[in-house]
Amino acid sequence: MTTYRNDEHTAAAGTVVNALYASLAQGDVAALLAGLDERIEWVVPPGLHYGGTYRGREEVLENVFSRFVSEWQDFTVAPTEVMEAGDRVVALGHYSATNLATGRPMRTRFVHVWRLRDGVPVHFETVLDTHTMVAAM
Repeated sequence: MTTYRNDEHTAAAGTVVNALYASLAQGDVAALLAGLDERIEWVVPPGLHYGGTYRGREEVLENVFSRFVSEWQDFTVAPTEVMEAGDRVVALGHYSATNLATGRPMRTRFVHVWRLRDGVPVHFETVLDTHTMVAAM
């Protein structure tokens, strides 16, 4: 993964976000959630059946991460670039998995936008080709 920094302040934001991705890659959702602000705002595009804005770690777990296990096999979040700008971090990468109901594989590109306050993520939004995910369902 390539990380781009534009000043000393932003290095901390990128480090935080990269650590969250590392926790997720290890399957440690609890560590990822613990690294978020307790009132995190998490936005999923409306093109997905669970699209919406979720507030708080519990809503994110119930409405987002639980679906990675209940609907997909080997759901992977693979960032390839992380760009930092002040208290914001933008990550580019791919989601991939196989849908449990249909057996169809899926791979789609994403853009993640993170906003941090005092080094803690308070907002997350994913932008992706929802059609690719829905087509695999």
